[in-house]
Amino acid sequence: MIYFDNSATTKPYKEVVDLVAKISYEEFGNPASLHSFGIRAERILEQSRKQLAETLKADPEEIIFTSGGTESINMAIKGTAEAMKRSGKHILSTPIEHPAALESLKVLEEMGFTVEMLNVDDKGRIDPEELKRMIRKDTILVNIMMVNNETGVIQPVAEAAQIIKSVNPKTVFHVDAVQAYGKLPIDTRKLKADIISFSAHKIHGPRGVGMMYLRHGTKIRPILTGGGQEKQYRSGTVNVPGIAGFACAAVRKTSQMEEDNRTIRQVRERLIAELKSRMPDQIRINSPEDGLPGILSISFRSVKSEVILHALEQHEIYVSSGSACSSKKNSISHVIKALNIPAPWSDGTIRFSFCGENNEEEATACAQALQEILNTYALSK
Repeated sequence: MIYFDNSATTKPYKEVVDLVAKISYEEFGNPASLHSFGIRAERILEQSRKQLAETLKADPEEIIFTSGGTESINMAIKGTAEAMKRSGKHILSTPIEHPAALESLKVLEEMGFTVEMLNVDDKGRIDPEELKRMIRKDTILVNIMMVNNETGVIQPVAEAAQIIKSVNPKTVFHVDAVQAYGKLPIDTRKLKADIISFSAHKIHGPRGVGMMYLRHGTKIRPILTGGGQEKQYRSGTVNVPGIAGFACAAVRKTSQMEEDNRTIRQVRERLIAELKSRMPDQIRINSPEDGLPGILSISFRSVKSEVILHALEQHEIYVSSGSACSSKKNSISHVIKALNIPAPWSDGTIRFSFCGENNEEEATACAQALQEILNTYALSK
């Protein structure tokens, strides 16, 4: 079995699974309870918060736990809009954001906010100068993802933060770092973003757990209310086992980041080399060379992505046709449309996404299977 769909989700580390199971069974107290069971759970929670904060050079008080990247992104966008609406209703973003962001922005538009999209080039990058021109006095939020989940393009978020704060210091800057965390260094002291969103299951952690970095002094309105957990920002009984698993995965992933990236780059380069050697006229590489090495978008000419995806599955090779959050809609993704990829190619776009546990032999086997699939498809036409 070859698993090249790590941007959709990753296999959790064995020690993460063991830790989650142990805490679920042995330390099942509610951290809000005052008895010893609750106090022990609270200690685990706060130790995990500290560990995660250290991976970001952040203050533990700036870490808010959520149910995942989608909730973090929703809270960042909607919560900022609600908190800042008296200062303005202008928001900037990009057309290649995750559906969690785009759908949140659509809701805000229906509520009377003005959302403008920055242009992207043929690789999906924004133009910092355009960002500078588009920020207004009433711009309350800029939302930009650090790494695109379909192509791996890396946005200049540090430069964007400097521009935003120089033009309008009151504008809140939210960065979706779901695909970047554990794969690129993130230092909140240098990045200067106000809010950053993260997810555990993209870095070999458990599903259903996420976090939000909320810089001291940044104002947002909660989107979930109730018991007032997480400093009133996110009500609901805290998922202590999942959060402990998140911290465990984050510590390991960030500590072996460089080693993983070297392995991943070798796998990526082998797959590209094999495909160029076997079918040079049948592939179009959409991902930039300087993008995140773990995400590789390739279009295959005149063949639908669903055909390739299911044929690869017969070889026990697992990939995706784009974002796992939108791939079931059987249409060309909004990211591919934004890159203006021509029709003979756009229908056949496949996303390969790697992790440190993949190897070059898997890349060769994948390329061989793709060659067989495309040859068979050509003969059947």
